[in-house]
Amino acid sequence: MRRMTVTIRPLEVADAERCDAIVASLPYHFGLEEGRRECAAALRSQRGLVAEREGRVVGFLTVEPRFDEAAEITWMAVDADHRRGGVGRALMERLAADLEAEGRRLLLVLTVSPNDPPDEIADGYQATRAFYAANGFALARDFAGYWGDHDTPALLVRVLA
Repeated sequence: MRRMTVTIRPLEVADAERCDAIVASLPYHFGLEEGRRECAAALRSQRGLVAEREGRVVGFLTVEPRFDEAAEITWMAVDADHRRGGVGRALMERLAADLEAEGRRLLLVLTVSPNDPPDEIADGYQATRAFYAANGFALARDFAGYWGDHDTPALLVRVLA
């Protein structure tokens, strides 16, 4: 996809339905109904950012403060038709700048661990982990059982400037 201008702005409750549609465009990454419900609730209650192209929301993230110096990305997605076009990076850069301005030093995210069984598709969670690595995150540890009987999450950490 060619790179087009991306505008990043705060998430508004009015964005939730469009963000729900983005989640629906990614059935591999949002395959569990429980996860889709939790994401929908976060979009309507947590702080976040959206990415727009030509006035249309094409990506989002939600974030929760965890401690005075740390925050966690709780959900993030980019529409299937807009992946690999700089949307995720733009969201990440804006979030990091906002959190640094608040005095936060750590940004956390959970995703499926590389120690989980191999992904079923070539563009599975290895691409997700590669995205986070390219955006300054490092694998920190696994949390077996944290998501119940589902995938094992790995904590990734980014130190903010």
